[in-house]
Amino acid sequence: MTSWVLAVKASERWLIIMEVRIGRARPRRRSPVRQQAAVAGVAAGAGVVAEYLLDPHRGRARRAKVRDKTGRAVRKVRIGTRVLADDVTNRGRGLLAGGRYRLRGNHVKDGRVLHERVRAELGRHVRHPHAVGVQVEDGVVTLTGDVLADEETRARRAVRRIPGVSQVRTDWTVWTDSTGVSALQGEGRMREPVPELLQQHWSPTARLLVALAAVSAWGATSRLPQSVAWLVRGASAVLAARAATNLPLRRLTGVRAGCRAIDVEDTIVVGAPAEKVWPWVSDYELFRLIMPDVREIERMPASRESRWVITGPAGVPVRFTAEETRREDGREIAWTTSDGQLIAHTGTVRLDSLDGRTRLQVRLSYNPVAGAVGHVVAALFRADPKHKLHRDLQRLKSLVETGTPPRRQ
Repeated sequence: MTSWVLAVKASERWLIIMEVRIGRARPRRRSPVRQQAAVAGVAAGAGVVAEYLLDPHRGRARRAKVRDKTGRAVRKVRIGTRVLADDVTNRGRGLLAGGRYRLRGNHVKDGRVLHERVRAELGRHVRHPHAVGVQVEDGVVTLTGDVLADEETRARRAVRRIPGVSQVRTDWTVWTDSTGVSALQGEGRMREPVPELLQQHWSPTARLLVALAAVSAWGATSRLPQSVAWLVRGASAVLAARAATNLPLRRLTGVRAGCRAIDVEDTIVVGAPAEKVWPWVSDYELFRLIMPDVREIERMPASRESRWVITGPAGVPVRFTAEETRREDGREIAWTTSDGQLIAHTGTVRLDSLDGRTRLQVRLSYNPVAGAVGHVVAALFRADPKHKLHRDLQRLKSLVETGTPPRRQ
C-alpha cells in the first residue's frame, strides 16, 4: 500500500505543477470533478505499475522481463531505422539512374548494351524468352524464333519503348498453341513487374509513405462532411495498419486467407534422446497430458484423419478434422485441416538429435477469427496459440524429463 500512497502524492504534485504552468500560458477553468477523476486515474495507473514491478516475490523477474523487452524494442527500432535509411537511399539512387536511362538511353552506341536491354525486357513479357532470337544493328532490332499469339503484340510494343531502339522488325513465327513446338514446351513464367502496393510485402520506403499519407488524410478530415470524414478515417486506419504490420489485408482480416494468416513458431530443447520424445509427439492419445485445451481426439481407422474437440475462446468447444500430410518416424510430422473448418490451420513438428538431447521445433500457420486483429486481441489475454504452444512445450519437457505428468492449473 505504500507504493499506492506515494503514487497518489506524486500524481497530485505533478498535476498541480502542470495546472500552474498551463494557467500561466492560458487561463483555463477545470471542474473539481474532472480534476479529481484525473488524479484518481493517474494514481491508479501509477499504483498498478508500482505494484507490478515492486512485488516482493515476482517483482525482480518482472523488472528483468521489462528490461529485456525494452532492450529488444530499442534494438528493433535501431535496425528498422537503419534498414529504412538504406532503402530510401538505394531507391533514390535507382530513381536517378532510371532518369538518366530515360534521358540518355537513346544515345547508346554499343550494340551489346542494347541487346541485353531487349533480352531483359522480353523476359518480362514472354513466357519462353529463350525461344526468341534477338539481332541488333544500328538501333534496329530484329526478333526471330517462336512466340505465342497472346504475347506477340505486348512484347513488340515493350521492345519498341526501350530507349535506343529506333525500329522493331518481327521475323518470328506466331503460334496460337504450343503443341508440337519444342521451344514453347513447359509452363514458363513471365517476370512482369508488380506495382509496389499490390505486392504482399511492402518495402520500408513504401510503408513510410503510406503511413504518412494515412496520417495526413486523417488530419484533413476536420474540413469534410461527417459521413465522408468517417469514411476517410476508416480507410486511413486500414492503410496505417497495413503499413505497420506489413501484412496483406486478407491476412489482417482473415477473409480468404486460407490456412496462413498468422505464423507461429517455437523451439525447445528436451533433455532426452529423440527415441524417448517421439512417442509423446506421434501418439495423439497422450496429448491430453500435455495440452489442457484438448477435450477429445478420435483417430479414424485406416485413414490419416483425426477428429479433434478443443476448448476455444470463452470456453466454447471447437471441432475440426485434421489430416497428416507427411510422417517420417522419429523425425517429423506435418498436418493440415480439412476444407471448410472454422479455424483453418497447418503445421509441422520436427525433432533433431543433439548429443543425447532433442530439439523440438513446432511451426504453425492458422487463420483465426478476424485474422491478425483477432490474434492481437487474443494475445492481450494470453489466449493465442503462441502463448499456449509455449506452455504446452514446457509441459512436454517437464513430462519427458521427470517422468511424471505436470500438474494442471
